[in-house]
Amino acid sequence: SSWIIFTILFSFVFVVGATFYQANLEHQELSLLVVEKRIEEGAMHCYWDGFCESDQVTLRTLIEKGYAKEEVNPITKMYYSLDSYVEKNGTEYIFHEKL
Repeated sequence: SSWIIFTILFSFVFVVGATFYQANLEHQELSLLVVEKRIEEGAMHCYWDGFCESDQVTLRTLIEKGYAKEEVNPITKMYYSLDSYVEKNGTEYIFHEKL
């Protein structure tokens, strides 16, 4: 009977732990997406306003022109390198982190 209780308890802890772990991963991914989209939108406005012309614009340039601010990677808790950049590919804007 003690093995049955142990098995039930172990199963419960495993399911709860796995659920919390998955929820935390999803939260981290969404947090990262929010920050990266904010940087990409800044680049998009910079292009629309005519202040950014090349296919790549660095985070440093976006900050200097007032289209972004220094951002912290929500997973590593470190500021993004100012050499990180947004690549413009047609109508898509893709953020690339430089380590």
